[in-house]
Amino acid sequence: MNIQKCLLISVGGTPEPVAYSIDQHQPENVIFFASSESRKEIEEKVRPKTTHKWKDQEIITTADPQDLTVCIEALNEALPNKLKALKVGEDNLMIDYTGGTKTMSAALVLATIELPVKYSYIGGRVRSKEGLGVVLDGTEAKMVFPNPWDVLAIKAEKQLVRQFNALRFIEAADTAAKAESQVSDRLKPLYRVYKNLCEGYRYWNDFDYKQALDRLNRSRRELSPYAAGANKPALVRLSQEVEADIARLEKIVNLHKKLAGKEKPVAEKIQEFRLMVVDLVANSLRTCRIAKRPDDGVARLYSALEKFAKFCLMEYGIDNSRTQFEQIPESLREEYVRRYQVREGNYLQYGLLASYRLLNELQHPVGKHYQTQQAELEKILEIRNHSLMAHGWNPIGAEVFEKLLKVTLGFLEIREVEVPTFPQLETVSSKSGG
Repeated sequence: MNIQKCLLISVGGTPEPVAYSIDQHQPENVIFFASSESRKEIEEKVRPKTTHKWKDQEIITTADPQDLTVCIEALNEALPNKLKALKVGEDNLMIDYTGGTKTMSAALVLATIELPVKYSYIGGRVRSKEGLGVVLDGTEAKMVFPNPWDVLAIKAEKQLVRQFNALRFIEAADTAAKAESQVSDRLKPLYRVYKNLCEGYRYWNDFDYKQALDRLNRSRRELSPYAAGANKPALVRLSQEVEADIARLEKIVNLHKKLAGKEKPVAEKIQEFRLMVVDLVANSLRTCRIAKRPDDGVARLYSALEKFAKFCLMEYGIDNSRTQFEQIPESLREEYVRRYQVREGNYLQYGLLASYRLLNELQHPVGKHYQTQQAELEKILEIRNHSLMAHGWNPIGAEVFEKLLKVTLGFLEIREVEVPTFPQLETVSSKSGG
């Protein structure tokens, strides 16, 4: 026999439904929810009417069985301690809201709606007053219902979607994890998918590409079959987007491994490393346009331009963080040694503008493009250098970001619509498909 470890049941002035429920569920432990008036019914009338003998019990008493707030507060305050005293977990709890006042019944449901519980109600086959009155003794019937979280989770999913699309990935992952613990087995895979997606794109947004790939792969393992069987076009689209993102992310992870292994990009492979720069631009767009942080967006664009120049210089075997004197053309060598020689070192170290000047002197196409954009770029970077995120005190507005974005896209020779984006989630639980 399947024995529920604990029954939480409301008690009113009619003991028969309470006794019937206990006999039907046969719990090892019982928590009675009673008023100060009805708690005496437990020993005087309920126990004598039951054939099942439970091991232990606790009582939660409400000071006012007609006040919904008072009833909920009594349950919220006492229930965790009662479960702990009985050594019972929330997932082994059955809630019977038959007895007591209508207010007490409503409080029982509301106070436990976010717990992984089931609900029970004792109805009847025959009622007095031509079916409109109370259940007649001896005609009771037990009804058990799953927690209605599969329906209520629509609200959680909508919240999760808003959080994810606003880049609030940690909050979204927490929402998904909580919903997964509450919904039925039918929907648990969906919320596991959501949780892994949220964590994956969070790590990606924070440049932790290896962890991002791990989480997205976990998500993919359940998302593809779930989407195929759920008849949800939005999930099918999401699955396709995640597959494409994983393929792109795998390339980025491999490129990082190559750089960590000191592999230098050669001219014919520079387009591979360009992918890392484009990812920085994509991150900058999310940061400025969605997260509304133009200062951080500009910082990412600056890094993208800097990395792009670095990769282009590597085609010549030049590392701008450790350049040998003889690698600089004679036309710039004296100036660069004077300005960029590392103290007590026989090498040079220089930044963005000096890198692009060197590329121009080396007749690189990107250097030639820099020559046409030099005045505009220097003007924008002057604003950036006087910002709070750099060396000054001035905030950066979105207009500065947009100007630097235009310049950056020009260097990369791509249009904004070609910059990859993260998926935008859609609510699917309330849709039956199609």
